[in-house]
Amino acid sequence: MNFPGVILITGSNGGIGCALAEYLLEKGIRQIALQYRSECDKITTCLKKFDLDPERHLFEASLTDESSVLQLRSEIESRIGEVWSVLNVAGGSTNSMSWKTSLADFRSVIDDNLTSAFLCSREFIPAMRKNAAGRIINFSSVVASTGIAGAAHYSAAKAGLLGLTKALALELAPKNITVNTLSLGYFKYGLINHLTEQLQDEVRESIPLKRFGDISEIGGYIMFLLSEAGQYTTGQTLHINGGLY
Repeated sequence: MNFPGVILITGSNGGIGCALAEYLLEKGIRQIALQYRSECDKITTCLKKFDLDPERHLFEASLTDESSVLQLRSEIESRIGEVWSVLNVAGGSTNSMSWKTSLADFRSVIDDNLTSAFLCSREFIPAMRKNAAGRIINFSSVVASTGIAGAAHYSAAKAGLLGLTKALALELAPKNITVNTLSLGYFKYGLINHLTEQLQDEVRESIPLKRFGDISEIGGYIMFLLSEAGQYTTGQTLHINGGLY
């Protein structure tokens, strides 16, 4: 399957990012750039499974550092081509009640989830505007709408992505660039697997559909937003959460 340019997935070393990369590769997408911050063994194995050279498709970068993001763009353009779509998957969190959260930890989580999406989008927008085409898809969370005890900083960061999406969508619509958010519930990848079986059962029981989501239930939305059918959808938050609220 061919698109007008490169699809960049940030946070490809994480559970969702890696699973999403594999999903798109299975759909035949080969113009793909995968950013990671550390520990890329799993995504390296995935690329080799599809006979792709990790040296060409993997890019190490810190998305909270302007110079690193600039270098990321330069290297992608040099190795593969101009980025047409940015999937801002990268993020992370810590656990602590708000009155116990240090300012450094608060800022770190804001940076990892919100600042990174802003910097990465900003870096690739000029080429999209030049080509009058592009897609930006931000990854938020159900907690942006519901909140969650013990992660006020994460809830705030993910809520900030909803506002960023709305503003970018308005700014970029004249250049045929769409910007949307996928607001995810609980999926069977990444952080959920760090919980005990008892806690996982409790989370699962809180979901009306009584199960964790699968990557195909994210990938289907991605394919829609990247396709011609998705070119009239912008500024939207699409909730994929099994009916949590």
